[in-house]
Amino acid sequence: MRSLTILALGMALPACTPASDEGDSSALTPQQVVSPSGEPAPEVFVATAWRAVAADGARYTTYLDADGTYRDLRNGDPWQTGSWTYSVVERDKRLCFMPVPDSGIERCWEPGRMSGGKMKATNDDGVSIELERVDYRPPADAGSDAGVDADADDAPA
Repeated sequence: MRSLTILALGMALPACTPASDEGDSSALTPQQVVSPSGEPAPEVFVATAWRAVAADGARYTTYLDADGTYRDLRNGDPWQTGSWTYSVVERDKRLCFMPVPDSGIERCWEPGRMSGGKMKATNDDGVSIELERVDYRPPADAGSDAGVDADADDAPA
């Protein structure tokens, strides 16, 4: 089932197209957003959310927060958290997720092009998933689940 976590994380794979093409550009710039590793988080991924549906019908939604952390929901319930990074080396674009605790396995995905609010992403093992962009909800205050409700992963962006 951990591969489904990565599936959800793959949802976090925002489009490789510029934020302006997505119709949901963030006011933050890469220089203003610093991830836990100290590296700037790319603007195109900041404050986006992505959903994937598993073969068993479970819905996984990943929220990519401006501070470089992600939050996964499974069927609307909190499931996993961690940090995310995005790198571009020549033509290779990779969105990687490291679950908390750090003893988890980092998983990386290569995002494809957006088409109608959806995109495919492929991991290092060649597994492809389809992701749908959904409404982003900021994290709740510490100790509260008020920022993400159980139905939040149902609304396409």
